[in-house]
Amino acid sequence: MKKLLIILALAGVAAAVFYFAIYEKPGPLEELGREVDETLDKVRYGDESTMEKAGRKIGEAADEVKQEFNDE
Repeated sequence: MKKLLIILALAGVAAAVFYFAIYEKPGPLEELGREVDETLDKVRYGDESTMEKAGRKIGEAADEVKQEFNDE
């Protein structure tokens, strides 16, 4: 019984990996949009480090959450 559960769990993980690897690829327009966003970020913020970019993104997300709560 234990072996069957392990086999089913491994099959589930394999199916999930297969799904995300094959079916969740971004389309050409999504890739183009991402490239445009990255280019605009480089123009606006210059060459910022990974930590600076992460801090900015967190701040932007916090501002969006605050705005959502204020709109309600």
